[in-house]
Amino acid sequence: MQKPHVFDVTAKNFEKDVLLRSRTTPVLLDFWATWCGPCRTLGPVLESLAAEYGGAFELGKIDSDAEVELAQAFGVQSIPFCVLMAAGRPVDAFQGAQPASEVRRFLAAAGVEPLAATPPPAEAAPPPDPDAPATRLQSGNAAILRGDLAAARERLSGITEDQQEHASAARLLDGIAALEQPLAAAAGPASAAIGRGRGALRAGRLDDAVREFIDSIAADRAHAQGLARRHAVLCFELLAATPDGEERVLAYRRRLATLLF
Repeated sequence: MQKPHVFDVTAKNFEKDVLLRSRTTPVLLDFWATWCGPCRTLGPVLESLAAEYGGAFELGKIDSDAEVELAQAFGVQSIPFCVLMAAGRPVDAFQGAQPASEVRRFLAAAGVEPLAATPPPAEAAPPPDPDAPATRLQSGNAAILRGDLAAARERLSGITEDQQEHASAARLLDGIAALEQPLAAAAGPASAAIGRGRGALRAGRLDDAVREFIDSIAADRAHAQGLARRHAVLCFELLAATPDGEERVLAYRRRLATLLF
């Protein structure tokens, strides 16, 4: 079984697998032989480093007995003999069974360092608890925006008084009740503005909806026992959950305060 970043070199594949490959990745050539004791010591060290360096260099194994021409071309006189190839040419060499620490220094001198290990993929976050109050509040908001008031009521009603999200849930539930309240058949300016605001809310245009509800309050703040104000408070809750929503809500609350007090 071929080990990672280790391959056999012959005269036939030398140009492709050594010369051309070394133009992008350094190739360390290891001249060895089956009868060579020091080769059996150095070989596993080099193979282990090739795996550890993760592709920072490739290890090419050359049987010097089988590839006599290659051994002669590199002037090999004794083995083990290692040559580092880069950009299609030899850049450095060492001889003998060197320990891993010396081979590391040899590689570092040529600018070869281990590649950073790829971190393991992050574990997927567990799905949110559908009954958690924050999840109920979020899904309740979404249900209101898509016009499913029954689903919104079911989600928000599950938030109990002892939970932090209860105050927001209560305001949303009151807003749902306001949305379900019929408007007067003979619509005056205040009622007409509420109708337009409801239409904007159904279309997801929260800012337009708030402005219509505030216009209704400006026309008649006591209309239908403060119905427009309840609509506006509902929109404030929905807006607060959007990007930059808090700043917009603050501006609308200031305008509303000038009308109510």
